[in-house]
Amino acid sequence: MKEMNNTIFLTDDETGEEVEFEIIDAVEEDGERYILVVPVEEEGDEDEALILKDISENDDEAVYQLIDDEEELVRAAQYFIDADNDYDIDF
Repeated sequence: MKEMNNTIFLTDDETGEEVEFEIIDAVEEDGERYILVVPVEEEGDEDEALILKDISENDDEAVYQLIDDEEELVRAAQYFIDADNDYDIDF
């Protein structure tokens, strides 16, 4: 994954294609950093967002992954809700 300004490129595991996402928010809690991203090409009234966890080992390159653990995902979603009450997060 590459990070450029407020966009990030993720590789689709099924197709191998890169998909561009816009970073719309970030939170850091309990020593963990999470970002909230939406697809750049999504059209429609409501954007479907993803929460990614920063797993970077150094500051040279940002590395993010989807959160597999449901409890951690709920906890990360709550961080975004607590930081900005405008988010409506469904699981």
